[in-house]
Amino acid sequence: MKKNKFQLKREATYRQLLEAGLQCFSEKGYASTTLGEIVARTGHTKGAFYGHFKSKEELFFDVLDYQIQLTSGWTDVPKQYDSSDTTLEEVIKHTLSNLAHQLKEIDNWIIVLVDFYLQTKHIPEYHEKLMAKYRDWVSGIEMLVKVLQEGGWVSRDKDTQSIAMQVIAFNEGFTIFSKLFGSSNEDTLIQGLVKLMS
Repeated sequence: MKKNKFQLKREATYRQLLEAGLQCFSEKGYASTTLGEIVARTGHTKGAFYGHFKSKEELFFDVLDYQIQLTSGWTDVPKQYDSSDTTLEEVIKHTLSNLAHQLKEIDNWIIVLVDFYLQTKHIPEYHEKLMAKYRDWVSGIEMLVKVLQEGGWVSRDKDTQSIAMQVIAFNEGFTIFSKLFGSSNEDTLIQGLVKLMS
């Protein structure tokens, strides 16, 4: 069924608010971002915001869903390569580069997640939603590990869930310390991920 102008405009406003939320949260953190800053970036009013979201927290969870949409297909990147002429290190580097591009080069989201958690940890509903997102992220990395197993880069006897959880822990810890102390080194990150999967 064809959408009318009102529906198209509403969808466009919703997407603009998601984009603005993604950018504002990544630049200023969750707590420091105001609804006024988000709507100002879109040219809309707070009324438009409340036409789509009940709260800043609801926007935050929709932004997390939006990130999953943006990164659709990221686990298939290794399928473009062959393990006979591409190393695990190279294929991980290509995969992460593609993922960064899909995420619009926003690489500090774990800091924003920690900020959100600190602001909302007393609300069980939000903690449960974050746990559900974590399970989604683990599943996504499990899919990547399975693709790497099928391609011959990772042994098939490796436990995909265990590797996925270790990859998240290593990557997020590496990202946090890199942001805090300004010592980011992509090669170190990739070498660590290779060791976890080997």
